[in-house]
Amino acid sequence: MDTYFGIDLGTTYSAIAYIDDTGRPTPVRNSMTNEDTTPSVVWFESADNVVVGRTAKDVAQLYPERVVSLVKRYMGKEEAWEFDGRPHTAESISALILKQLAQDAATYTGREVTDVVITVPAYFGMLERDATRNAGRIAGLNVVGIVPEPVAAALQYEVDGDRTVLVFDLGGGTFDTTVIKVSAGAVDVLCTDGDQELGGADWDARLADHLVQQFIDKASPDGDPRDDEQFLQEIARIAEDTKKMLSQAESRPVAIRYGGGSAMIEVSRAKFNELTKDLMDRAVEYTRRTIETLKSKGHPGTIDDVLLVGGSSKMPMVAERLTDEFGWTPRLHDPDLAVAKGAARFALSRAVWDWPGGAEDRIEQIARNTGIAPAAIEANANRKITNVLPKAFGVKLVDSENPDWERDPDAASYIHHLVHANESLPSGARPLQAQTVAEGQTAITIEIYEQAGSVESRDLSANAAVDKGAGEISGLPPLRMGSPIAISMQVDEEGTLSVHAAEPSTGKDLTIDVRVSVLSEEEVVTARQAVSAITVRA
Repeated sequence: MDTYFGIDLGTTYSAIAYIDDTGRPTPVRNSMTNEDTTPSVVWFESADNVVVGRTAKDVAQLYPERVVSLVKRYMGKEEAWEFDGRPHTAESISALILKQLAQDAATYTGREVTDVVITVPAYFGMLERDATRNAGRIAGLNVVGIVPEPVAAALQYEVDGDRTVLVFDLGGGTFDTTVIKVSAGAVDVLCTDGDQELGGADWDARLADHLVQQFIDKASPDGDPRDDEQFLQEIARIAEDTKKMLSQAESRPVAIRYGGGSAMIEVSRAKFNELTKDLMDRAVEYTRRTIETLKSKGHPGTIDDVLLVGGSSKMPMVAERLTDEFGWTPRLHDPDLAVAKGAARFALSRAVWDWPGGAEDRIEQIARNTGIAPAAIEANANRKITNVLPKAFGVKLVDSENPDWERDPDAASYIHHLVHANESLPSGARPLQAQTVAEGQTAITIEIYEQAGSVESRDLSANAAVDKGAGEISGLPPLRMGSPIAISMQVDEEGTLSVHAAEPSTGKDLTIDVRVSVLSEEEVVTARQAVSAITVRA
């Protein structure tokens, strides 16, 4: 039996869904807790055994040196952890979460989990997206697609006619806001923005700090409870639970005991809103910036629907602020599971698109193997998706007018971006006429960089060098300073970046085709072997 799985690999919680035999996306329940979501927390219990999920979360502050949380915030970065003498990357730790999700899905459906689609925040750059793909490969999965979370959510959105939809996705650890044109036959991403360091975990931390301080002030306990990891673990749990309860109630009493002291602390929704106002301000500012970007592309900026996605978007302050600031009437759109369900729909579509034969034959085959009606498969597969480039790419140039450029070339260097954030993919070829900077130059080095921050900047420090995104045209006759060098860049639908550079007087040229990545292929293979030898349980 063919089964098509979609995975929402979240910062704080993850979920996996599949297309059942009625053609509906269905969430898989965690084998231990019977819940639809699994905490994205990994506890390295021993060299060969790890625990993923609720148990790992419960011991996170008891064994902080052996537990990894919020690993998604490190995707695309060269971060490393070491447990029992073995190195781990963000990709390999994410792979352990994916491995547990796949085990749960195999148990739940009775079917092998192989082909999957994994979602990423819309603003994730190519480095982060390829890191996510590699995490899936390291987990032993065949990643048939990487899809932005708001696109997946939009695939779950039933619409009549054309609608301009803003997807406000506030998850546990990341945030993005995306404008999408949705119709019965297409999902077109118009623009996106976001913050990899903003999410519900930040709201939890603010409330936890408040509870601890209030307890100290009221109870005067023996000793400082902030030095007790077990106490802080309990407060973290209480803070998250209280946040959720304040979505339903105006206030919540919290009883805390420690060191011979006890206190009853009343937390109101108004106080919680006050404590976290600056966090909500940041989300509103990103939303405002997204609308300005939309207008800059010639769109009037009118939003027909606002969909709230991500568990933290259930906080009442979210809808209230969006209404106050923009006059919208947002609605919750299956905030915990819409992304995973939409990813499962996308996976079914890829099963049709990637078939080497005709789509009609493939639809009939899938219908036979799954029991899904051919019409449902065809409607899902025919929905065209157009995405945008999340971050800008450019090449490194030297400002030869800087008097110190020869002494310190890096200080005089900057990035000239050729393709920009929020451009539709695939991008067309973008030309640049550069020049040599030294008299008698016999070689030209081309280095590719990706925008690292949320705002495009030519500063070298605001961009990240692309792994394997460099090359050299050598063996040139001594060139005059200021000799022309023709450079062009483009990005295809799958994120493969292509740069061509040529020196016109000799015809010598250089082409760099690179899928932006942190890990080499050898490192992926090594990590896959290591993860396959680790027992993962909930």
